[in-house]
Amino acid sequence: MQYSVCEGWVNNLFDCNNKPYSFNALEDAVSELQEEFDDWQTEIETGEREEEDGYGISTFQIVCNEISIIYELALVAGKVVLIHGTTNN
Repeated sequence: MQYSVCEGWVNNLFDCNNKPYSFNALEDAVSELQEEFDDWQTEIETGEREEEDGYGISTFQIVCNEISIIYELALVAGKVVLIHGTTNN
């Protein structure tokens, strides 16, 4: 997790080398995040994780470094969806 006084907490998914995940397409990033949320929900349902230990979608963003857009996300019926993108200048 990375903390910024003006933006709050920002979650990052890291690979086995402790580097943030990077994807070639926005759809790939959404798919990976969906898998993570599905796994966490399964852990809650099977009792491996307490419900209050789940993760809120509002703490995640997808950032496109090439065109400097930050996508805010929402969970709709358990599915990760993009709600809007803002320019990161």
